[in-house]
Amino acid sequence: MFSRDTIKFKSNDFARILVIVAVLAYIMISVAYGIKSIFQTGTMVFPEPHYFLFLFSIGFVIFTVFFEREIKAVYPRDIIGGALASACLTFLAMAGFAGMRYIWEKGLTDLGIETMAYGFSISMILSLILYFALRKIEVKFVPKGFTKVLYIVIGIAVVMMISVVYGINYMQKINPYPIPPHIILLMFAIGFVLASVYYEKCNALYPWLLVGGAVTSMGVVFIITMIIGGIRYLLEKGFTGLGTDTVFYSLSICIILSMILYNQYKIVKDKL
Repeated sequence: MFSRDTIKFKSNDFARILVIVAVLAYIMISVAYGIKSIFQTGTMVFPEPHYFLFLFSIGFVIFTVFFEREIKAVYPRDIIGGALASACLTFLAMAGFAGMRYIWEKGLTDLGIETMAYGFSISMILSLILYFALRKIEVKFVPKGFTKVLYIVIGIAVVMMISVVYGINYMQKINPYPIPPHIILLMFAIGFVLASVYYEKCNALYPWLLVGGAVTSMGVVFIITMIIGGIRYLLEKGFTGLGTDTVFYSLSICIILSMILYNQYKIVKDKL
């Protein structure tokens, strides 16, 4: 007597896998059409480039933390790995959007039915392989650690954007003194005394302790003045006073710089 083995396969599992594979295949086809469109036209008009720079900056933070926490990469390899991974993700997003736009305007058969059938078939096979490969990957990510880093980096980026972008614009175009000059001089005097005493405690010699105190106080007062100027600019004209593209460009660059500064701070802190 031979026993007959039965294979239980639920129809909803098959449908779910088929939908996932078909979506991945469509994304691959869109990326292929998008790469063709980008190389043909040399431009990427939708969405606008500042959105992709913002996507790169967010991906840069996520992947850098991932390489640091999970891969145990040390500086600067975690930064480089995060930048490369985020650049690949951003390029795929750019190509995907370009491909969807290309398909929307010219259809799937613009390259020929045979090319479309070959491309979709190969993409289906690769998508199924990718689907099963991704199921084998277990990514253990610490939510609390990541959210903490993300909040710190975005907080620093917002402060940098307000002080540098909006603060300088306020001082150049509206009022060079966001704070009355006598208040600025008072803050400088207090900072000069505190910084000079600090440098003296650090065994700095005269007159270098006074020079260091003056430079430090001047830098701190300038930053405070720019931050107040940026806040006043936002209260008067809002975030979009300089244009939406400027907001995204500025925030994206500040996020990237903030992540690099945060990593540098951690290195210096560990050495102290």
